Amino acid sequence: MKKGYQSRYKAVTAVLLMGGLLFLMLFFSADTAAGVKKGLTYACDLLVPSLFPFMVLSSFLMRSGFGRYLEGCFGFVIRHWYRLPDCAGGAIIFSFIGGYPVGVSCVRVLWEQKKITDRQAEQMMLFCVGAGPAFLITGIGTILLNSPQAGVLLFLSQLFSGLLLGRLAGRWLGEPQPKGNRQQADVPSVSMTEAFMVSCSGAAKSLLNMTAFIAFFSMVLALCERTGLCSAVKNVLMACGLSYPIANNVFHIVMEVTIACQGIGQGGCPLWLMALATGFGGLCVHGQILTMAGKMPMNKKRYLLFRAMNGLLSAGIVYTADRFFPQTASVFAVSGAVQAKWFSMSAIGSVALLLLSILFVVSFSFRSATWGRGKLKTQSLFQNSLTF
Repeated sequence: MKKGYQSRYKAVTAVLLMGGLLFLMLFFSADTAAGVKKGLTYACDLLVPSLFPFMVLSSFLMRSGFGRYLEGCFGFVIRHWYRLPDCAGGAIIFSFIGGYPVGVSCVRVLWEQKKITDRQAEQMMLFCVGAGPAFLITGIGTILLNSPQAGVLLFLSQLFSGLLLGRLAGRWLGEPQPKGNRQQADVPSVSMTEAFMVSCSGAAKSLLNMTAFIAFFSMVLALCERTGLCSAVKNVLMACGLSYPIANNVFHIVMEVTIACQGIGQGGCPLWLMALATGFGGLCVHGQILTMAGKMPMNKKRYLLFRAMNGLLSAGIVYTADRFFPQTASVFAVSGAVQAKWFSMSAIGSVALLLLSILFVVSFSFRSATWGRGKLKTQSLFQNSLTF
Protein backbone atom coordinates (compact mmCIF):
# COMPACT_ATOMS: atom_id res chain seq x y z
CA MET A 1 0.00 0.00 0.00
CA LYS A 2 2.77 2.37 0.96
CA LYS A 3 4.74 1.49 -2.17
CA GLY A 4 1.70 2.19 -4.37
CA TYR A 5 1.19 5.56 -2.69
CA GLN A 6 4.83 6.49 -3.32
CA SER A 7 4.52 5.52 -6.98
CA ARG A 8 1.41 7.67 -7.43
CA TYR A 9 3.10 10.55 -5.59
CA LYS A 10 6.13 10.39 -7.90
CA ALA A 11 3.92 10.21 -10.98
CA VAL A 12 1.84 13.22 -9.90
CA THR A 13 4.97 15.20 -9.04
CA ALA A 14 6.53 14.44 -12.43
CA VAL A 15 3.35 15.48 -14.27
CA LEU A 16 3.15 18.75 -12.33
CA LEU A 17 6.80 19.57 -12.95
CA MET A 18 6.59 18.80 -16.66
CA GLY A 19 3.34 20.72 -16.97
CA GLY A 20 4.81 23.75 -15.23
CA LEU A 21 7.92 23.57 -17.38
CA LEU A 22 5.82 23.36 -20.55
CA PHE A 23 3.84 26.42 -19.47
CA LEU A 24 7.04 28.40 -18.83
CA MET A 25 8.48 27.30 -22.18
CA LEU A 26 5.41 28.63 -23.98
CA PHE A 27 5.11 31.81 -21.91
CA PHE A 28 8.83 32.66 -22.16
CA SER A 29 9.46 31.26 -25.62
CA ALA A 30 12.24 33.75 -26.43
CA ASP A 31 14.17 32.85 -23.26
CA THR A 32 13.62 29.17 -24.01
CA ALA A 33 15.14 29.48 -27.47
CA ALA A 34 18.02 31.60 -26.16
CA GLY A 35 18.77 29.01 -23.46
CA VAL A 36 18.90 26.15 -25.95
CA LYS A 37 21.15 28.17 -28.26
CA LYS A 38 23.43 29.05 -25.36
CA GLY A 39 23.77 25.39 -24.37
CA LEU A 40 24.55 24.32 -27.93
CA THR A 41 27.16 27.06 -28.23
CA TYR A 42 28.93 26.01 -25.04
CA ALA A 43 28.87 22.36 -26.10
CA CYS A 44 30.29 23.08 -29.57
CA ASP A 45 32.91 25.59 -28.40
CA LEU A 46 34.09 23.81 -25.25
CA LEU A 47 32.95 20.21 -25.04
CA VAL A 48 33.30 18.77 -28.53
CA PRO A 49 36.82 20.02 -29.43
CA SER A 50 38.25 18.98 -26.06
CA LEU A 51 36.59 15.57 -25.59
CA PHE A 52 36.15 13.98 -29.01
CA PRO A 53 39.81 13.04 -29.82
CA PHE A 54 40.41 11.56 -26.36
CA MET A 55 37.12 9.66 -26.41
CA VAL A 56 37.96 8.06 -29.76
CA LEU A 57 41.49 7.01 -28.77
CA SER A 58 40.54 5.79 -25.29
CA SER A 59 37.59 3.83 -26.64
CA PHE A 60 39.71 2.27 -29.39
CA LEU A 61 42.35 1.10 -26.94
CA MET A 62 39.69 -0.52 -24.78
CA ARG A 63 37.83 -2.12 -27.69
CA SER A 64 40.99 -3.38 -29.38
CA GLY A 65 41.94 -5.44 -26.35
CA PHE A 66 44.80 -3.31 -25.07
CA GLY A 67 42.98 -3.11 -21.75
CA ARG A 68 43.66 -6.80 -21.23
CA TYR A 69 47.40 -6.11 -21.36
CA LEU A 70 46.91 -3.69 -18.46
CA GLU A 71 45.48 -6.51 -16.36
CA GLY A 72 48.90 -8.08 -16.00
CA CYS A 73 50.61 -4.73 -15.33
CA PHE A 74 48.23 -3.37 -12.70
CA GLY A 75 46.51 -6.51 -11.43
CA PHE A 76 48.16 -6.31 -8.00
CA VAL A 77 47.03 -2.71 -7.47
CA ILE A 78 43.50 -3.42 -8.70
CA ARG A 79 43.09 -6.42 -6.39
CA HIS A 80 44.49 -4.83 -3.24
CA TRP A 81 43.64 -1.13 -3.55
CA TYR A 82 40.19 -1.40 -5.15
CA ARG A 83 39.32 -5.00 -4.21
CA LEU A 84 38.25 -5.70 -7.77
CA PRO A 85 39.20 -8.46 -10.25
CA ASP A 86 42.08 -7.91 -12.65
CA CYS A 87 39.74 -7.38 -15.61
CA ALA A 88 38.59 -4.08 -14.06
CA GLY A 89 42.07 -2.56 -14.47
CA GLY A 90 41.62 -1.40 -18.05
CA ALA A 91 38.24 0.19 -17.33
CA ILE A 92 39.58 2.07 -14.30
CA ILE A 93 42.64 3.41 -16.13
CA PHE A 94 40.66 4.44 -19.21
CA SER A 95 38.05 6.13 -17.02
CA PHE A 96 40.79 8.39 -15.62
CA ILE A 97 42.11 9.06 -19.14
CA GLY A 98 38.86 9.46 -21.06
CA GLY A 99 36.53 10.76 -18.36
CA TYR A 100 33.04 9.61 -17.44
CA PRO A 101 31.76 8.79 -20.97
CA VAL A 102 34.52 6.21 -21.47
CA GLY A 103 34.39 5.08 -17.84
CA VAL A 104 30.67 4.32 -17.89
CA SER A 105 30.96 2.48 -21.21
CA CYS A 106 33.85 0.33 -19.98
CA VAL A 107 32.09 -0.61 -16.75
CA ARG A 108 28.91 -1.43 -18.61
CA VAL A 109 30.72 -3.70 -21.07
CA LEU A 110 32.38 -5.64 -18.24
CA TRP A 111 29.01 -6.04 -16.52
CA GLU A 112 27.21 -7.14 -19.71
CA GLN A 113 29.93 -9.71 -20.37
CA LYS A 114 29.50 -10.94 -16.76
CA LYS A 115 33.15 -10.30 -15.97
CA ILE A 116 32.09 -8.33 -12.90
CA THR A 117 29.17 -8.85 -10.54
CA ASP A 118 26.31 -6.41 -9.88
CA ARG A 119 27.99 -5.32 -6.66
CA GLN A 120 31.33 -4.73 -8.39
CA ALA A 121 29.65 -2.73 -11.16
CA GLU A 122 27.98 -0.50 -8.58
CA GLN A 123 31.31 -0.13 -6.78
CA MET A 124 33.10 0.99 -9.96
CA MET A 125 30.37 3.50 -10.81
CA LEU A 126 31.20 5.35 -7.60
CA PHE A 127 34.65 6.48 -8.80
CA CYS A 128 34.96 5.75 -12.55
CA VAL A 129 32.79 8.70 -13.60
CA GLY A 130 35.02 11.72 -13.00
CA ALA A 131 36.14 14.36 -15.48
CA GLY A 132 39.14 13.47 -17.63
CA PRO A 133 42.22 15.44 -18.74
CA ALA A 134 40.63 16.33 -22.08
CA PHE A 135 37.88 18.38 -20.46
CA LEU A 136 39.92 19.72 -17.54
CA ILE A 137 43.26 20.50 -19.19
CA THR A 138 42.17 21.29 -22.74
CA GLY A 139 38.60 22.49 -22.25
CA ILE A 140 38.80 24.33 -18.93
CA GLY A 141 42.50 25.13 -18.62
CA THR A 142 43.51 25.98 -22.19
CA ILE A 143 40.31 27.08 -23.93
CA LEU A 144 38.35 28.66 -21.07
CA LEU A 145 40.99 30.00 -18.66
CA ASN A 146 43.96 30.26 -21.05
CA SER A 147 46.02 28.58 -18.34
CA PRO A 148 47.13 24.95 -18.93
CA GLN A 149 48.69 24.97 -15.43
CA ALA A 150 45.27 25.53 -13.88
CA GLY A 151 43.90 22.67 -15.95
CA VAL A 152 46.68 20.35 -14.77
CA LEU A 153 45.95 21.24 -11.15
CA LEU A 154 42.26 20.51 -11.68
CA PHE A 155 43.06 17.16 -13.25
CA LEU A 156 45.47 16.17 -10.47
CA SER A 157 42.86 17.04 -7.86
CA GLN A 158 40.32 14.84 -9.68
CA LEU A 159 42.86 12.04 -10.01
CA PHE A 160 43.82 11.96 -6.32
CA SER A 161 40.19 12.29 -5.30
CA GLY A 162 39.27 9.37 -7.56
CA LEU A 163 42.03 7.22 -6.08
CA LEU A 164 40.87 7.95 -2.53
CA LEU A 165 37.20 7.39 -3.32
CA GLY A 166 38.09 4.17 -5.15
CA ARG A 167 39.81 2.94 -1.99
CA LEU A 168 36.80 3.95 0.12
CA ALA A 169 34.41 2.19 -2.27
CA GLY A 170 36.62 -0.90 -2.12
CA ARG A 171 36.54 -0.96 1.67
CA TRP A 172 32.78 -0.37 1.67
CA LEU A 173 31.57 -2.66 -1.11
CA GLY A 174 34.60 -4.62 -2.30
CA GLU A 175 35.71 -8.10 -1.30
CA PRO A 176 39.25 -9.52 -1.18
CA GLN A 177 40.26 -10.81 -4.61
CA PRO A 178 42.46 -13.88 -5.16
CA LYS A 179 45.57 -13.55 -7.29
CA GLY A 180 44.93 -13.98 -10.99
CA ASN A 181 41.17 -13.44 -10.66
CA ARG A 182 40.47 -12.29 -14.19
CA GLN A 183 37.13 -13.97 -14.79
CA GLN A 184 37.74 -14.54 -18.50
CA ALA A 185 34.65 -14.86 -20.68
CA ASP A 186 34.01 -15.67 -24.29
CA VAL A 187 34.43 -12.40 -26.18
CA PRO A 188 33.72 -12.07 -29.90
CA SER A 189 36.76 -11.07 -31.94
CA VAL A 190 36.81 -7.68 -33.63
CA SER A 191 39.17 -6.33 -36.26
CA MET A 192 41.23 -3.19 -35.77
CA THR A 193 39.28 -1.41 -38.51
CA GLU A 194 35.97 -2.29 -36.92
CA ALA A 195 37.22 -1.25 -33.48
CA PHE A 196 38.27 2.15 -34.81
CA MET A 197 35.02 2.71 -36.70
CA VAL A 198 32.89 1.73 -33.72
CA SER A 199 35.01 3.97 -31.47
CA CYS A 200 34.42 6.98 -33.72
CA SER A 201 30.69 6.38 -34.02
CA GLY A 202 30.39 5.65 -30.29
CA ALA A 203 32.21 8.87 -29.39
CA ALA A 204 29.95 10.83 -31.73
CA LYS A 205 26.81 9.30 -30.21
CA SER A 206 28.03 10.01 -26.68
CA LEU A 207 28.80 13.64 -27.56
CA LEU A 208 25.39 14.02 -29.19
CA ASN A 209 23.77 12.67 -26.04
CA MET A 210 25.82 15.04 -23.87
CA THR A 211 25.00 18.01 -26.12
CA ALA A 212 21.26 17.27 -25.88
CA PHE A 213 21.41 17.20 -22.07
CA ILE A 214 23.40 20.44 -21.96
CA ALA A 215 20.94 22.19 -24.28
CA PHE A 216 17.98 21.09 -22.16
CA PHE A 217 19.52 22.08 -18.83
CA SER A 218 20.68 25.37 -20.33
CA MET A 219 17.07 26.05 -21.26
CA VAL A 220 15.94 25.21 -17.70
CA LEU A 221 18.57 27.57 -16.28
CA ALA A 222 17.42 30.34 -18.62
CA LEU A 223 13.85 29.91 -17.37
CA CYS A 224 15.03 29.86 -13.75
CA GLU A 225 16.88 33.13 -14.33
CA ARG A 226 13.87 34.64 -16.08
CA THR A 227 11.50 33.75 -13.25
CA GLY A 228 13.92 35.00 -10.57
CA LEU A 229 14.68 31.62 -8.99
CA CYS A 230 18.43 31.98 -9.51
CA SER A 231 18.40 35.46 -7.97
CA ALA A 232 16.42 34.20 -4.97
CA VAL A 233 18.92 31.41 -4.33
CA LYS A 234 21.81 33.86 -4.74
CA ASN A 235 20.29 36.32 -2.24
CA VAL A 236 19.70 33.58 0.33
CA LEU A 237 23.29 32.36 0.03
CA MET A 238 24.66 35.91 0.29
CA ALA A 239 22.53 36.42 3.41
CA CYS A 240 24.24 33.31 4.82
CA GLY A 241 27.64 34.93 4.33
CA LEU A 242 28.82 33.76 0.91
CA SER A 243 30.49 36.28 -1.37
CA TYR A 244 28.71 37.42 -4.53
CA PRO A 245 30.90 35.54 -7.09
CA ILE A 246 30.44 32.23 -5.25
CA ALA A 247 26.73 32.66 -4.44
CA ASN A 248 26.05 33.67 -8.03
CA ASN A 249 27.31 30.31 -9.35
CA VAL A 250 26.06 27.78 -6.78
CA PHE A 251 22.75 27.15 -8.57
CA HIS A 252 24.56 26.60 -11.87
CA ILE A 253 27.03 24.21 -10.21
CA VAL A 254 24.16 22.06 -9.00
CA MET A 255 22.46 22.07 -12.40
CA GLU A 256 25.02 22.05 -15.25
CA VAL A 257 28.81 21.98 -15.03
CA THR A 258 29.71 23.47 -18.46
CA ILE A 259 27.68 26.64 -17.94
CA ALA A 260 28.85 26.79 -14.32
CA CYS A 261 32.51 26.69 -15.42
CA GLN A 262 31.86 29.52 -17.88
CA GLY A 263 30.30 31.64 -15.12
CA ILE A 264 33.10 30.84 -12.68
CA GLY A 265 35.74 31.81 -15.23
CA GLN A 266 34.04 35.09 -16.10
CA GLY A 267 33.36 35.94 -12.46
CA GLY A 268 36.97 35.78 -11.31
CA CYS A 269 36.22 33.07 -8.71
CA PRO A 270 38.92 31.02 -6.97
CA LEU A 271 40.01 27.85 -8.71
CA TRP A 272 38.80 25.65 -5.87
CA LEU A 273 35.23 26.57 -6.87
CA MET A 274 35.97 25.32 -10.38
CA ALA A 275 37.28 22.07 -8.83
CA LEU A 276 34.09 21.77 -6.79
CA ALA A 277 31.95 22.24 -9.91
CA THR A 278 33.86 19.75 -12.08
CA GLY A 279 34.17 17.28 -9.21
CA PHE A 280 30.45 17.19 -8.46
CA GLY A 281 29.43 17.32 -12.12
CA GLY A 282 25.91 18.70 -11.79
CA LEU A 283 22.52 17.10 -12.37
CA CYS A 284 23.00 17.34 -16.13
CA VAL A 285 26.06 15.06 -16.05
CA HIS A 286 24.39 12.69 -13.59
CA GLY A 287 21.46 12.33 -15.96
CA GLN A 288 23.85 11.48 -18.78
CA ILE A 289 25.65 8.89 -16.65
CA LEU A 290 22.44 7.20 -15.53
CA THR A 291 21.26 7.08 -19.14
CA MET A 292 24.52 5.54 -20.37
CA ALA A 293 24.55 3.06 -17.47
CA GLY A 294 21.35 1.47 -18.77
CA LYS A 295 20.13 -1.42 -16.62
CA MET A 296 23.22 -1.64 -14.45
CA PRO A 297 22.32 -1.80 -10.75
CA MET A 298 23.04 1.49 -8.99
CA ASN A 299 22.22 2.93 -5.59
CA LYS A 300 21.47 6.51 -6.64
CA LYS A 301 21.75 7.96 -3.14
CA ARG A 302 25.17 6.38 -2.64
CA TYR A 303 26.23 7.53 -6.10
CA LEU A 304 25.25 11.16 -5.39
CA LEU A 305 27.00 10.99 -2.01
CA PHE A 306 30.26 9.95 -3.67
CA ARG A 307 29.88 12.67 -6.34
CA ALA A 308 29.47 15.28 -3.61
CA MET A 309 32.49 13.86 -1.77
CA ASN A 310 34.48 13.97 -5.01
CA GLY A 311 33.68 17.66 -5.45
CA LEU A 312 34.61 18.50 -1.86
CA LEU A 313 37.85 16.49 -1.99
CA SER A 314 38.89 18.08 -5.29
CA ALA A 315 38.11 21.55 -3.96
CA GLY A 316 40.09 20.83 -0.79
CA ILE A 317 43.12 19.66 -2.77
CA VAL A 318 43.09 22.77 -4.98
CA TYR A 319 42.55 25.04 -1.97
CA THR A 320 45.55 23.44 -0.24
CA ALA A 321 47.65 23.88 -3.38
CA ASP A 322 46.64 27.55 -3.42
CA ARG A 323 48.44 28.01 -0.09
CA PHE A 324 51.73 26.97 -1.75
CA PHE A 325 51.25 28.06 -5.39
CA PRO A 326 48.88 31.04 -5.37
CA GLN A 327 49.78 32.14 -8.91
CA THR A 328 48.78 28.74 -10.33
CA ALA A 329 45.51 28.35 -8.43
CA SER A 330 44.05 31.77 -9.15
CA VAL A 331 41.34 32.21 -11.77
CA PHE A 332 41.13 35.60 -13.44
CA ALA A 333 38.03 36.98 -15.11
CA VAL A 334 37.56 36.01 -18.72
CA SER A 335 36.09 38.75 -20.87
CA GLY A 336 33.61 37.93 -23.60
CA ALA A 337 32.29 34.57 -24.68
CA VAL A 338 34.23 31.35 -24.89
CA GLN A 339 36.45 31.29 -27.94
CA ALA A 340 37.79 27.95 -29.09
CA LYS A 341 41.44 28.23 -30.08
CA TRP A 342 41.72 25.50 -32.63
CA PHE A 343 45.43 25.95 -33.32
CA SER A 344 46.65 26.91 -29.84
CA MET A 345 49.41 24.80 -28.38
CA SER A 346 49.06 23.24 -24.94
CA ALA A 347 52.14 21.45 -23.70
CA ILE A 348 50.31 19.32 -21.15
CA GLY A 349 47.47 18.51 -23.50
CA SER A 350 49.96 17.59 -26.23
CA VAL A 351 51.80 15.25 -23.84
CA ALA A 352 48.54 13.54 -22.84
CA LEU A 353 47.50 13.13 -26.47
CA LEU A 354 50.99 11.88 -27.34
CA LEU A 355 50.80 9.22 -24.61
CA LEU A 356 47.47 8.00 -25.97
CA SER A 357 48.94 7.94 -29.47
CA ILE A 358 51.91 5.89 -28.26
CA LEU A 359 49.53 3.38 -26.68
CA PHE A 360 47.63 3.35 -29.98
CA VAL A 361 50.80 2.48 -31.91
CA VAL A 362 51.94 -0.08 -29.34
CA SER A 363 48.58 -1.81 -29.57
CA PHE A 364 49.17 -2.36 -33.31
CA SER A 365 52.59 -3.92 -32.82
CA PHE A 366 51.70 -5.90 -29.74
CA ARG A 367 51.14 -9.48 -30.87
CA SER A 368 51.42 -11.70 -27.81
CA ALA A 369 50.96 -11.49 -24.08
CA THR A 370 51.40 -13.73 -21.10
CA TRP A 371 48.44 -14.22 -18.77
CA GLY A 372 48.34 -15.87 -15.33
CA ARG A 373 50.65 -18.41 -13.78
CA GLY A 374 50.37 -20.85 -16.67
CA LYS A 375 51.71 -18.24 -19.11
CA LEU A 376 48.85 -18.81 -21.52
CA LYS A 377 49.83 -17.10 -24.78
CA THR A 378 47.44 -15.38 -27.13
CA GLN A 379 48.22 -14.77 -30.76
CA SER A 380 46.85 -11.26 -30.84
CA LEU A 381 45.11 -8.89 -28.52
CA PHE A 382 42.83 -7.85 -31.33
CA GLN A 383 41.54 -11.38 -31.86
CA ASN A 384 40.35 -11.47 -28.24
CA SER A 385 39.32 -7.85 -27.84
CA LEU A 386 36.48 -6.35 -25.88
CA THR A 387 33.35 -5.20 -27.63
CA PHE A 388 30.93 -2.63 -26.30
